[in-house]
Amino acid sequence: MGLKSYFDRDLRTSVIFAIAGIIIGYVSFLMNNSLLSLVIAIVVAGALKAVMQRGLQIKEDMKWWLGSGIVLYIFMWFVFWTIFYNLAIV
Repeated sequence: MGLKSYFDRDLRTSVIFAIAGIIIGYVSFLMNNSLLSLVIAIVVAGALKAVMQRGLQIKEDMKWWLGSGIVLYIFMWFVFWTIFYNLAIV
């Protein structure tokens, strides 16, 4: 595998996880239940990892998945959930 294809795959993974984090952040805001929102965010992260692993045929360890998308997904989810929550209060 060449260096270019490695970064292409890494970039695609990061973008998909970031967009999913934003969407789930908004869904969590609409649900208005903190515990259920957290559970759904974790389930979606696991499901997204499994779908991308099969769809993009990525055979990497958990360290790669954490660095390429899961941590980004969690940060994006929390940041956008907080932003939407604060906009609703004002």
